[in-house]
Amino acid sequence: MGRKKAHASSKGKQHGTTQQKHVSAAKRNELNALCEKLFHLSSNLAYVTQLWNNYLDISEVLLKVRRLEEMKTESSERSQGIGHFMNWLTENGARVDGVSIAEFPGYDLGLKAEADFTENQLILEIPRALIFSTYNAAPELVILQNDPLVQHMPQVALAIALLIERHKENSKWKPYLDMLPTSYTTVLYMKATDMIELKGSPTLEAALKQCRNIARQYSYFSRVFQTNNNAVSAVLRDVFTYERYW
Repeated sequence: MGRKKAHASSKGKQHGTTQQKHVSAAKRNELNALCEKLFHLSSNLAYVTQLWNNYLDISEVLLKVRRLEEMKTESSERSQGIGHFMNWLTENGARVDGVSIAEFPGYDLGLKAEADFTENQLILEIPRALIFSTYNAAPELVILQNDPLVQHMPQVALAIALLIERHKENSKWKPYLDMLPTSYTTVLYMKATDMIELKGSPTLEAALKQCRNIARQYSYFSRVFQTNNNAVSAVLRDVFTYERYW
């Protein structure tokens, strides 16, 4: 992607094997129409003064989108990939001394000390080559180097890179991707009944704008992948969904 900032990742979605339902031409046309409506709702500056109503309208469209994009995922526990991930780390030059990955009730996975450590003792050493970034992953992304969102929004470039590696065949990053969380405690996972609890709080406006921005990005890239013939679109055209992107 030329001279750009390195964007590093520490999150992801979709464990196990995802079986994408075949989307008929009629459903694809309906999805495309919904995405056009979503892009208008999330891009038109006239709606900025009506953020709450805009959020409700966007949520209504997204509900229809998610129903059409429904997929069946044969999920697996993250803990099942621990051994493979640790082997992948050490085989690629990482040093892991005296710690292991373990499940902690109520906290998911974390690092567990297997020995006593002295102050300032080195515990982990991860080579730069094992840091997921747009320097090290998804070389296909170079095709979108002039896309305004990819070019100017590092988090967007990283999200697309992660999706490419998740869905292309024989990705070297699979052991890492299989260990990433499947959900997060962010406003994107909140329903309107939850969001309304933020009314009166200074955080509400930021939350509504975040939801609006993600909806705009999703609808924008959905159109890009459906209308372009390039290496990125070939990987993501049939698997890019709202739930995978957010």
